Amino acid sequence: MLITRVESLEVVARGSSGRFRPFVADIEASVEGDIDPQSGMVVNLTAMKEAIRREVVAPLDGRCLDGTDGAPNAPTPELLARVVTGLLGDRVAGKRLSRVRIAFAHGPVVEWRGGDEMDVTRVYEFSASHRLHAPSLSAEENIRVFGKCNNSAGHGHNYVLEVTLRGKPRPSGEMIPAEELDALVKREVVDRWDHRHLNEDVPEFRGVNPTAEEIARVAWRRLVAKIAEAAGDGRHLHRIKLRETERNHVEYYGEGENG
Repeated sequence: MLITRVESLEVVARGSSGRFRPFVADIEASVEGDIDPQSGMVVNLTAMKEAIRREVVAPLDGRCLDGTDGAPNAPTPELLARVVTGLLGDRVAGKRLSRVRIAFAHGPVVEWRGGDEMDVTRVYEFSASHRLHAPSLSAEENIRVFGKCNNSAGHGHNYVLEVTLRGKPRPSGEMIPAEELDALVKREVVDRWDHRHLNEDVPEFRGVNPTAEEIARVAWRRLVAKIAEAAGDGRHLHRIKLRETERNHVEYYGEGENG
């Protein structure tokens, strides 16, 4: 069983522009173990909280992560994830550390599960309209299957697109420069689809019923090769997650993959 404790951290680091700026992040540390038959717990949560605050929050909170005055040099989220992992060690409150996840406010999410590789997720938004209509079905069947979403006028969503890369960060500490990934995703997906009618305005959806599943798959196909080329050295697109509504989410891991 996996048990996670979340603590907040505020630090200052030098951004890609060369300027120092503050960062706020949630530090999630997860330990793994069996339920103790006497306590009914995997880990003492108070001990886990105290360990994270002592080993991570106390030495880092409010510090400038520029490598001076005893502070680590961690200008990227990926490097900060490695620093946090190193500070915690392989055990927290007596249990094996299984995962470190760092979620930055208005920024990426970095996840480490051991080894050299980690996952980095960046989030994008776009608004688009679509009509759910399968040409292979009759008019009556389309209405039965898709209901009001088959309305000929279409309907819109404010989509949230999560793009997750997996691999070993470059010597610079980044998987890929954030501005480079942002430009690629915006060019290939966000700017092409934002404020468009997917059925009528976007060539890649001609003949494709633009369900959330198909939108995620088309996004993957537009991004996978270009991300591999831009990131290089085995770093690759790992997951596309599309949030169509607060209640409907789709995750796609490529052809023949289930995650």
